Amino acid sequence: MQRRELAQTIADALFTAEDSADHSLRDASALINTLTSARLDHRLSAVLGADALSHAAEAVSAFAQARGKLVAAHHALADAAPWLVGHGVKLTGPMTGKPEGEQVPTTGRLRRVA
Repeated sequence: MQRRELAQTIADALFTAEDSADHSLRDASALINTLTSARLDHRLSAVLGADALSHAAEAVSAFAQARGKLVAAHHALADAAPWLVGHGVKLTGPMTGKPEGEQVPTTGRLRRVA
């Protein structure tokens, strides 16, 4: 396997892991939303399922921390990439429209303040 192919294989695995972390975070958050909505919609006691909700919230926190670690790995791999494939070579991601660096999309009423 050529260095460029190896680097792209690593990049593809990273992008898959990042997407998996986002899916896990989204799905665990949806569980919390479902639990709280069910309690409110059916006027159930807050005591009912409180432990389950707490555990699900801890899972969301763990998924968020894991996602942050993957982002840190992404930056570390980006720093290492020139040494693997050569300077001036840019690896491409899944082309999902992710903003690069400090670029912040401004849509609707949201705008960059700092």
